[in-house]
Amino acid sequence: MSRKIPHIILLAFLAALFPHLGETGGNTGKKVLIVHSYDRNFTWTADIHDALERMLSRHQIELRTVFMDTNVNRIKGDETRLTAAGRIATETMLNFKPDVVITSDDDAQQYFAAQFAGNSSAPAFVFCGVNQDPAQYGYPAVNVTGVVEELAWGESLKLLRRLRPDIRKILVLLDSRPSSLAAVRSMRASTPADIEAEWIIVDTYENWRQILSSSGSTHDALAILNYHNLTDAAGQVVPDHEVMRWTRENVVLPSVGFFDYTVADGALCGVIQTGFEHGTLAGGMALRILNGERVADIPSVGTTRGLTMLNMKIARKLRIDIPEGLLQEATALVE
Repeated sequence: MSRKIPHIILLAFLAALFPHLGETGGNTGKKVLIVHSYDRNFTWTADIHDALERMLSRHQIELRTVFMDTNVNRIKGDETRLTAAGRIATETMLNFKPDVVITSDDDAQQYFAAQFAGNSSAPAFVFCGVNQDPAQYGYPAVNVTGVVEELAWGESLKLLRRLRPDIRKILVLLDSRPSSLAAVRSMRASTPADIEAEWIIVDTYENWRQILSSSGSTHDALAILNYHNLTDAAGQVVPDHEVMRWTRENVVLPSVGFFDYTVADGALCGVIQTGFEHGTLAGGMALRILNGERVADIPSVGTTRGLTMLNMKIARKLRIDIPEGLLQEATALVE
């Protein structure tokens, strides 16, 4: 089957939950600015953007996009460049004069959109992919609504334990970005009492390999939160597919991921969310605003909808038999 959840399945699933998604209206000649925190090559961002284009290109809407490309500057701690990226987005907005601005992930909020929250003379804003508490940016506001990123930590643990009921000690790996740290706060609060979770921040590829090489003797399972910003000895970001190739080949623990690409790249399973889901929901909100609805009447939403994904290759490698009932429940399988 597909490497990631097929878009057609997600569209049907989302349409049932959010009936406004397919609505059209009088949006001829309107403008939408899309501002992404990261670059086009990041899978999450690419999926959000593909969904937005799919939603909005069917209408006579003029689109413009800014990729702030903050990943590298986050790694370097270059606050000057992060601020400059936000300033470019602001200048683009002021020149383009959009009716709606769609912003993805936290950096686009912190360095660009938050300054306009509650400003009745500013455009309408729709955010997605936000890990921090939206209130930190002044959201929601009279001109701001959007989609909060909520990791299905508890649900994913239940899924993992259906495959390995004896799991008690789990190692959680993450990077040091504020969005990752924000996710951990909510995960800690919802960890079951009989699970001992160890949270380790990993920022280098060497450290990643060192930790995982010894994890089999200290833990029962692995949770992979983020692996896209690991750097090598020269300070260069190691391609995510290389990180997961090594992980697949060298780690014998069952693992859980929280995004479709994580399970596709080599995690055993996950109750996941996708960039396509975020983009589709944000695009639907933007269309509702362009069709005349007030932003204040469109509530923000979370996106954990119970999309179960299983990696059959990893299950076979680990000699894990997946019950037929669970196979029928799964939204997508990786073969």
